[in-house]
Amino acid sequence: MKIKNGLPITLIGLAWPLFGLGYQSIVIRYLPSGVPLVAESLGLFLAGAATGALLLTVLDAMERKIDRVLVAIGYLMFAPLGMMAALIAPTPFEPSGSGSWLAFLFVAPVLIVLIANLAVAIGMGFTGGLALAAGRLSQRGES
Repeated sequence: MKIKNGLPITLIGLAWPLFGLGYQSIVIRYLPSGVPLVAESLGLFLAGAATGALLLTVLDAMERKIDRVLVAIGYLMFAPLGMMAALIAPTPFEPSGSGSWLAFLFVAPVLIVLIANLAVAIGMGFTGGLALAAGRLSQRGES
């Protein structure tokens, strides 16, 4: 699965703000407006694109189908956790009456990307490690 263009990564990146902000507005009944909405949307897009690139790179490196399935399951399990953790976790840079909106617009997306990618990388590492361990055990059984 060679990535010939950025379309899959872009689609995954666009899905993150839709799902994250949609969930936040429906379930939590809160949707920011103005600069915080732009900052969260940008952060979620960048986090989705980064995790999408990570997912496709790891899937490309896996040789067996079961390994790819386990990595994809790890992504599907941990992507929502990373998305929600990034949206719900309070940051020291949230705007207050005296805060700088410009600083918030640049710092909030970075924090969202860091928190979300950490959760997804842990999940994919866990399930990818299980896939590699299962592959090694199956090779031992064949010899």
